[in-house]
Amino acid sequence: MKILVVDGDSAAPLAAALESAGFAEAGSATNSDAAVDWINTHGGCDVLVCDIFLQPSDGFTLRDTIQPHLPAMKSILLSAYDVSEYADRIGSSTLLMKPLDPLALVEAVKKLTAPAVSVRAVATPAARPRAVATAQPAASAQPVAATPKGRAAAPVVASATPKADDPARAAAVAQKIETHATPRAVAATPKAAAPRAAVAATPKPAAAAAAATPFLGAEVELPPDELVGTQIGNYQIEARIGTGRMGGIYRARQTTVGRLVRFYVLDRSRAGDPAAVRHFIENASMKAKAGHPVIISVYEAGESDGIYFYSCEYIPCRTLGQIREAGDRLDEATGLAVLRACAEVLGFFGREKIPHQLITDNAILIGPHNRPRIANIATAETTEAFDSATEMQAVGRILLGVLPNVPGAPISRELADSLLDAPTAPPSWAAFLQTLTAREPKEAPTDAYKLDAQERAAIRMVEEAKKNQKRTLLINTLVSLTLLAAALFAVWFMILRPKGGDVRKLDRMVRVPAGEFIYQDGQRITLPDFWISENEVTIGQYAEFLDFLEKNPERAKDFAHKDQPDGKSHVPVGWADMKELNPPMPGYYARAKRWGRYQEAALDVNSPVFGVDWFDAYAYAKWRGQRLPTEQEWEKAARGTDARKFPWGDEDDASLANTGIDLDPNPKKGGDKDGFKRWNPVDAKKGDRSPFGMVGAAGNVSEWTATYDASPDTGGDKVPVIRGGNWKNPDPSVTRRVIRLMDLQQDDALGFRTASDTAPGKE
Repeated sequence: MKILVVDGDSAAPLAAALESAGFAEAGSATNSDAAVDWINTHGGCDVLVCDIFLQPSDGFTLRDTIQPHLPAMKSILLSAYDVSEYADRIGSSTLLMKPLDPLALVEAVKKLTAPAVSVRAVATPAARPRAVATAQPAASAQPVAATPKGRAAAPVVASATPKADDPARAAAVAQKIETHATPRAVAATPKAAAPRAAVAATPKPAAAAAAATPFLGAEVELPPDELVGTQIGNYQIEARIGTGRMGGIYRARQTTVGRLVRFYVLDRSRAGDPAAVRHFIENASMKAKAGHPVIISVYEAGESDGIYFYSCEYIPCRTLGQIREAGDRLDEATGLAVLRACAEVLGFFGREKIPHQLITDNAILIGPHNRPRIANIATAETTEAFDSATEMQAVGRILLGVLPNVPGAPISRELADSLLDAPTAPPSWAAFLQTLTAREPKEAPTDAYKLDAQERAAIRMVEEAKKNQKRTLLINTLVSLTLLAAALFAVWFMILRPKGGDVRKLDRMVRVPAGEFIYQDGQRITLPDFWISENEVTIGQYAEFLDFLEKNPERAKDFAHKDQPDGKSHVPVGWADMKELNPPMPGYYARAKRWGRYQEAALDVNSPVFGVDWFDAYAYAKWRGQRLPTEQEWEKAARGTDARKFPWGDEDDASLANTGIDLDPNPKKGGDKDGFKRWNPVDAKKGDRSPFGMVGAAGNVSEWTATYDASPDTGGDKVPVIRGGNWKNPDPSVTRRVIRLMDLQQDDALGFRTASDTAPGKE
């Protein structure tokens, strides 16, 4: 019985509870993409347990996409919010409300399934793995390829690349690939793009499948050795799939949790050498610290009966070395993806100063969907000295060995070739990534469905936040009415004394001269001249933008980003008056203008606008004839050219910036160190000023930038980079960067400022 729980950080504990209750094949995933990968790796799913508000695809979309491929699959939906308006979409699925008692989930699964639960027989070291019986084989059983010793291979992995002289074998493998690979495979085919979350495509007839583009990630099994078929600790060794620097690499199943792992073993001839053992374990420890979405994760290291090992994340894959030896070649999209993966990982190693081995073609893996991953080459100590130029040349040589040499010099081959020439090679991996991004195709039609699902999920999250806010405002209304009844004089006094309603002229731009500066932890970057707002965009300035849109609704499209959802409003969350309530509840703009207070804190129209998402910031900047600054421009303007930690220097002074160091949940406390409980007028903190004259980088509100980067919180999808400190966070350093919020999300400690390539008045 294969059960998958998809629920962020809560997924693993819930899956563990199911396993403890006797469901031997309970797995977990933190998002919808990881769920698809788990289902393909494990050959199906009998019960899907998923939160409704997932990313990048919501739970409804995930269930509805998988169901046609697994008709017998049952589903349980989870939610911490009222989902009564989605009753039609819940359908026949079981709904459980959060917070969830794990025992309640166990009982719900038992009700959905037959009394007989999957039972796994754990093989002894002398025994071979036994097949796992499931209660519903029709939903998840997949064809199994035979290995040389007759063992059962992983159900979704082709055991070898088909030989040209064996057409029947080629057809069978191609059909297996077509059946189990998701439509995110990068290799070009004449098929139309399919939804990203799809689990399996309809199998082709054998003749057509034989002619299909080969799936580059089909795993190659090597001839078995004495460890294959044995048990080492909690790991059942299924197949030998490679040879590492210090011993064999295997595919194994961790019997305690029922998951496949990539299993590294120290060669037995070296197991008696204390220095070799220490180096092997220290290497595993260093690899475990190298956390990056593209790098294979290390789970644990240990010893059993004199055999030293460590286990890693498993993906069925082939190395670029195996692909080259088989005579296969990467298509253009996969080649570009490999270049990006290498640049991101090696740049990460450089920034974090993580010792690592020189990359080889066997360290670059092509997995499901032809997605590249990098083997964990972090090491306790390097055995050879090399610089970034040597590293770039190694990547260039590897790629040129697996890219087709065809007329027209594809972009991937041209970029790989550029890495070989040391004098003209990019100065850093970050610079190469910028070049790669500029050269990559701008459209990604195969991900259109996925982007649509992500967009709908993000919009739903925003809608839910607004509903929660309405409920909070309703409660505040009742409280306010009580206070009004008891203090009519005080209310009258406040109405007659409007505060914060005078909009000051705060739109001055400061020039940041062309030249070099130090970015983040030492990277030297040169930027041309640009101008940037001295202050963050204020509530009063943003009100002028909304007033223009209200009077000229037909002009809204002139300022919209091409990826902005249709019909999106630019009114920030919490801004507008809640006129549907009785009596109406003023929004934060009205409160700032009339009373000068909001959420137990001072707020006036010269405070920074907040509750804006990235598309709001982009539209305002374009309306002003300007743009959002890149994160590099932002950091140079905030930091100067001398690598200082704070706008004012290197000494941390809590009084100079409005940060969260004195934030207090008590409504009567807070602000004792910097003078402000939440927001401050953008020109109030004179000490929070950079060498170029930019104010507010270390506090008040963090700021949207024009730069996108991959986020681990969204499964590696790119989101806008947020820079700067804020009144919630105690860290005022100007090297702080956040890549967590999607472009449709917002926060009450997040605003923006604008930039321009030309001097004010010369646009």
